[in-house]
Amino acid sequence: MVGKNSADDFSLSRVPAEARLPMWEVLLVRIGALTALSQFMLGAALGYGMTFWQAFWATMLGSVVLEIVSLLMGIAGAREGLSTSLLARWTGFGKYGSSIIGAVISIGLIGWFGIQNAVFAKGLDEALNGALGFPLAATLTGLFVTAIVIFGFKWLSWTAKIAVPGFLAVIGYGIYKVLRDHSLVELIK
Repeated sequence: MVGKNSADDFSLSRVPAEARLPMWEVLLVRIGALTALSQFMLGAALGYGMTFWQAFWATMLGSVVLEIVSLLMGIAGAREGLSTSLLARWTGFGKYGSSIIGAVISIGLIGWFGIQNAVFAKGLDEALNGALGFPLAATLTGLFVTAIVIFGFKWLSWTAKIAVPGFLAVIGYGIYKVLRDHSLVELIK
């Protein structure tokens, strides 16, 4: 049995009922994954490359498809207390099929980590007027985020409780600044 202070988040076994976290904690971590600066950069790229309505429908349709799949997987995972890899294994993909799914997810997340870390490091380096240099900033931010992840979901949850409200406050302030000088109708055109 895994100890209460261990970093193991039951990645290779069913999560016992007493170790499951409330939905709001999981939701906050998921919101933290979505409230990333790179997501806003993607939104800006869509906004500059498409009309407002083209960007709206591209985002909406992509989000709906992703959310339907995520919802169904989430319901099954929450009901059974299984991670995505174990859920894939026990729903017909077997040991090797779920390993392929895990490998695809891992490769995608390694790339996503690189993008997120580059944005974080560049922001840190610019905030310090280039005192660190990008390579050192990227190393420090990468180690910082990796340390959080090593200690499991509880550390991610703790971090999200601080970072998500702060990030949303900054975004709210940015939206206020933009809408103070421009009308919403003007921006949609």
